[in-house]
Amino acid sequence: MCRLIALVDQHPNYYTISRLVWAFVESSRFDEYLSRLTNGRTYSHDDGWGLAGVGAVKSGFAVVYHRSLLPLFSASSLAELQLLLDRLKRYDSVYLIAHARKSSRSEPYGLEYTHPFKFEVGGGVFWFAHNGGVDKKSLAKLMGINPWVHVDSELAGMYLARRLSECKSRLEDCLLDAYRGLVKYTTSGLNTLLLLLSGENPRLFVTYFFKKTGDRARDGALKEYFQLYLLEEGGLKTVASSTVAKYYGGGGFQPLDEGLYELGLGGLRRIGDIGVES
Repeated sequence: MCRLIALVDQHPNYYTISRLVWAFVESSRFDEYLSRLTNGRTYSHDDGWGLAGVGAVKSGFAVVYHRSLLPLFSASSLAELQLLLDRLKRYDSVYLIAHARKSSRSEPYGLEYTHPFKFEVGGGVFWFAHNGGVDKKSLAKLMGINPWVHVDSELAGMYLARRLSECKSRLEDCLLDAYRGLVKYTTSGLNTLLLLLSGENPRLFVTYFFKKTGDRARDGALKEYFQLYLLEEGGLKTVASSTVAKYYGGGGFQPLDEGLYELGLGGLRRIGDIGVES
């Protein structure tokens, strides 16, 4: 149970990005969709947060990466966020992903289990954030990994890293096949952000998918919780969780169809459907 935001901006607009971050903070503080989905048992994403970003500078790229175990809406986190936002002003363009976590009591807890997770593959690196659930035991067995010392999202990232390390064709094709393989281990949703720094330019990929139960009311609640939205304002392109879009307001966000996308400076490009097991 998490909230996500991804953005790219050609010439970072501090005011707009600050508004988005504020909406992200508020969505972690009180999420009406989470409350509805859990019948009021919980309503906040207060088990840590993190972000990863790549900023373009004249000589190449600069990385920003930070994770915290504190709630995103805590005073300390807000101060850290302000420092990170100020840093973005230095860049000519920026690619950014962020995540606020609500952990399950059956999952490991601690700083190392907060998102985004970092993986090195093929001479490059990617950061991965996930909202949803996967079958930990089955996925860990497939990869020969102890399931109890990893969160399910981390295992999902490991699976993608392994598949990408075996990639012999276009990156988009390899990612599509990998996500289609991951779908069969998905127990609820497969909303992910994957920021890759390899080669000449950063690349940012987004997935939106949730597993239907057949119960109309339950599926309706799942859809409004997992639904991702796109906002395009000038040079800024953003994909965000439903609660973030609601707090941002203004009617600019548009709902996405399920699938794998690439979010770039030119906009959002759909790569394909991931709801087909591979």
